[in-house]
Amino acid sequence: MLFLTEQDVIGALSGGQPALESVELIEELMRQQSAGTTFQLKRYTMTHPDHPGHLWHNIRILPGMVPGMGTAAVRVYSGYRGTNRSEVICLFDWETMEMVSIISDYHLHAIRTASPYGVAAKHLAREDASSIGIIGTGRYARAMTAATCAVRPIRKVKVYSRDPRNVRSFCDVMQQELGIEVEPAASGREAVRGTDVMITATSGNVVVFESGWLEPGALLMSLAPGEFDPETILRSRVFLSNPEQVLGDDPPRKPFSTVLADGRFSPGDVCAEFCDVVAGKKPGRNGPDDIILYESPGMGILDAAIGRWVLGRAKQKGLGTELPFGEALGGH
Repeated sequence: MLFLTEQDVIGALSGGQPALESVELIEELMRQQSAGTTFQLKRYTMTHPDHPGHLWHNIRILPGMVPGMGTAAVRVYSGYRGTNRSEVICLFDWETMEMVSIISDYHLHAIRTASPYGVAAKHLAREDASSIGIIGTGRYARAMTAATCAVRPIRKVKVYSRDPRNVRSFCDVMQQELGIEVEPAASGREAVRGTDVMITATSGNVVVFESGWLEPGALLMSLAPGEFDPETILRSRVFLSNPEQVLGDDPPRKPFSTVLADGRFSPGDVCAEFCDVVAGKKPGRNGPDDIILYESPGMGILDAAIGRWVLGRAKQKGLGTELPFGEALGGH
């Protein structure tokens, strides 16, 4: 069994076009999901008895199987200090169900989380989308920006965060990485004003986006629960990956839980499960003025696919540490 540390993962993802590769991988995964050949369970959260309902004190388990890619995985993580640094992917071979790798999943998780949003940008944004407005500057914000730029002709990015130092760092890093204009914005409103793709990538549970900021033709992609107000849902055509998870999450995922509870929104109001758009079974954008909202929750099939992909890259570069495991210990 191969153990991949954070440094192994970073090394495995160096070179080539990892953002584009990961988006194309998850696009294919979504086609298989639409065909009904992938398998997953909703995320299970076990709360800490001394901290009920507290996101920082829990254990979460997320399993998924992707036979078409020869892989299965269980992502196990906790909310240690709110940073999600205590997280691993346990990767299995599909044919034998042998555990083939344990992968440290801090850096990789940003890639995995961003990839569905790259697929969404490809299928739900206008084809001529050339600008991004993003609220948030962390690892997810950077990965979501890179994933979007991999599939759309983005020429300009505007970014806002409460900490000017984080904004400066984001601008410097992303401008060098992407080779396009990346500029700071004075507020969240100014970050998204006049942009084609609007992204919220914060730690969640604080409204940072208002429905009045939506503009004709915009695609809004939200990372975390509670980033936008309920009216944003009502003004948008809503596409979700794994609607069952988004609409029935534990703890409840705001603001969807709010509009479900007051009757202003129902599961039937979701335009389509996004994988069916990718597969061509359901329409996505109807016209250039559509306002579209997309959200993707954690799904075990994403971890299975991304885990197998990074393991392959690591093996090509001779990275990782072989650990004795199971029969390697003598079979007793």
